[in-house]
Amino acid sequence: MACSVYYSSYYGSTREYAEALAQRLGTTAERIPELAAAIAPQGPIVVLSPAHGPLNDGATFVLSLADDILEHYPVALATVGMTLDEEAVAKDATAGLLNKRADRVARFYLPGRLNYSELSTQHAMLMKGLISALRLKPKKSDNEKNMIATYGEDVDRVDLSRLDPLVAWVEKNQP
Repeated sequence: MACSVYYSSYYGSTREYAEALAQRLGTTAERIPELAAAIAPQGPIVVLSPAHGPLNDGATFVLSLADDILEHYPVALATVGMTLDEEAVAKDATAGLLNKRADRVARFYLPGRLNYSELSTQHAMLMKGLISALRLKPKKSDNEKNMIATYGEDVDRVDLSRLDPLVAWVEKNQP
């Protein structure tokens, strides 16, 4: 099956999804290149990227793609994160990051992994500050309650069966 799979990963769960997806599609997963102009797509383009605070390397990459790439190749962006499914879908933060390109990019959400035992010092300090602020917040969402409840714990929500909709999207968008 013709398809190009690109990914970015900080702690490994996005890479795990990308490699599993590529294997299912009979292709290879490649790290997101520094220059989008360097890609030579083979069929639909699937980009997997973690939500790392307000950052999403995948959205940045999709925004850097030339217009003619988007005209000739279907693009999907799968964001991997710890936000509860219902909230991730309802807020659809990736659409906001994609701006005017959001309507041209299929968006998926995949649950990730957050191992506090593996966080960089900077990331651990950020999380400590965030959780401290959330504890003081009067009306917490279910997602915020979950963040507080799991603070300091290693949480693995990776579920490779959640790749099924992405595989179906690639199959549907074959040339």
